Amino acid sequence: MNALRMLAALTGLFALSACFYSEVPLIPAGEQVTLPYDGVVLCLDDDCRIVMAGDDGTYTIPPPPEEADEKPLFVRFQMLDAQSGSEEANPVYLAEAKMQDGDEVSYHYLLAHMRLGAMTHVPTYEFAMPACNDAQETVLKRFSIERTDSYSCRVSDLNAFKTYLVETHSGDFETEEFWEDN
Repeated sequence: MNALRMLAALTGLFALSACFYSEVPLIPAGEQVTLPYDGVVLCLDDDCRIVMAGDDGTYTIPPPPEEADEKPLFVRFQMLDAQSGSEEANPVYLAEAKMQDGDEVSYHYLLAHMRLGAMTHVPTYEFAMPACNDAQETVLKRFSIERTDSYSCRVSDLNAFKTYLVETHSGDFETEEFWEDN
């Protein structure tokens, strides 16, 4: 897959989805994790790209040479749910993607896990973005999440957000539909 398609897919996902975001990074420096393998395939739908973790655990998706004026996408991970009760645990990670548009920087949050049945010799991870637009206002408030418009929600407390994701979506983590539809 070429870098332009991956960047376009991620940018489109953030722009068109009901996303969770923050103006500042919520995963503290040094508290990100590297996925079990330094080199992985990151996929949005069928657009996949092999990326390596940097020394600081950040995965950098550079823009293609023909888009040199575009900023790279930086993705960091933190464990969300190890699914310890499962026979074949497939951990779910919280992904924090730094997006930059001119001087404007924002951080968008997705979920990631290893795509089961991927036919590659490099571990393949896929992303899902639970929608915030269908969450009840009282639920969002309970987890310090602020709806900023009909499609976006601002996250200010990482631990509360992680608890929200586990409480509201952990039952979906093992279903293919969750990863395909989000």
